[in-house]
Amino acid sequence: MLRPYRLERELDRAVAQWLAWLPRWDPSAMRKRDRLCPVCPVWAAELGLDDVPHGVLHALTVSIDGLITEHIRRSLSLEPFLPQDHVDAMRTQLRVDATAWITRQKPVILRTLDAYVEPKVQHMAALLLQELAG
Repeated sequence: MLRPYRLERELDRAVAQWLAWLPRWDPSAMRKRDRLCPVCPVWAAELGLDDVPHGVLHALTVSIDGLITEHIRRSLSLEPFLPQDHVDAMRTQLRVDATAWITRQKPVILRTLDAYVEPKVQHMAALLLQELAG
C-alpha cells in the first residue's frame, strides 16, 4: 500500500493548480451539454460546493478523480492480485480522504471563488437580465 502523504501532496498540488487557474476561468467559454455530468453533482455535495458553476467544479473533480485512479493503479502495481471488492473499498476510502483533505482547504477555496468566479457569474447574470429587458 502506498503512503497516504503521497496522495495528500498530490491533492495539495491539484488544488493549488486549480486555485491558480480560477482567475483565468471564462464563463463565456463554457460548452453546452446535452446531459448532466454524472461526476460533479456528487463531488459538489461532498465538498459543499453546490453553488459553484459546473465548469469550475469540473476542473477540480476531474483532477481529483484522476489522482485517485492513479493512486489505485500504483497500489495495484505493488499488489497486483487484490480482490475487486478490496479495490472498491480502497477507492471509497481514498475518496473520503480526498474530500476531507480538500474540505480543510475550504476557507481558501471559498475566498478564491468569491474573488474570481462570483464576479464573473454576477456579470453574466446582469448581461442576461439586460438582454431579457430588451
